[in-house]
Amino acid sequence: MSKEQLNVFLAQAVSDPVLRKGLSSSDAAAAARLAGRAGFDVTVGDLVRYKARATTWQLTDAELAVVEEWQPRRQPYWWQFILDE
Repeated sequence: MSKEQLNVFLAQAVSDPVLRKGLSSSDAAAAARLAGRAGFDVTVGDLVRYKARATTWQLTDAELAVVEEWQPRRQPYWWQFILDE
């Protein structure tokens, strides 16, 4: 996955109300599936890495997927705040 794929997916989510609504209620795994159904190669790792891009940790997608499993289920995700209803 490239930064460009994630950026295009997010841009499409901003302009597509159905995609925006689905993304705003998604956890990381559901957001990655939503992106895949929309034709974008976005992984859980991409989404979590984007959230934590300021850190110096260099984790693999598999490691980040494990980290995601440890997170509380009801936590807010960054993409739920960037899209206005």
